[in-house]
Amino acid sequence: MYAVLALCLLGLVAAQAPVPCTTPTQWEATVFEINEQQRLMIRGRFSYDAVYHREHIIEEVDVGRSDDTYEVVTLFDLNIEYIYDFKARTCTHRQLNRPWRNFSIPLNSQSLGEVYVGTSAVPGAGILSTIWYVFHFFF
Repeated sequence: MYAVLALCLLGLVAAQAPVPCTTPTQWEATVFEINEQQRLMIRGRFSYDAVYHREHIIEEVDVGRSDDTYEVVTLFDLNIEYIYDFKARTCTHRQLNRPWRNFSIPLNSQSLGEVYVGTSAVPGAGILSTIWYVFHFFF
């Protein structure tokens, strides 16, 4: 009898261990940044594509009394980035100086716990997030 109870209790404890979920390979987000020391405000729309290693952002940049709008298409497989300046009506390209960043959760990650971003007191005013970490051992 006690063995069955212990096995049930062990099963309940093991079933609650969080495991990494499968993250979407393509998604969009709104970007917003304010830096009051530099009098800088950035608003934008960010698109992410892990299938073809691409990023796309349309951003409005306000610095002091100046405002600019840019569209940036980043193609990591070709190691190139295109920048269109709406105010100047120019398109430039450049070699990438940063590697592809995969936003997925690696399978060997461990959960550090959960946290609310925003508030849980008001419906729709926060989001419950699980924090994942990949432990690296250096020898």
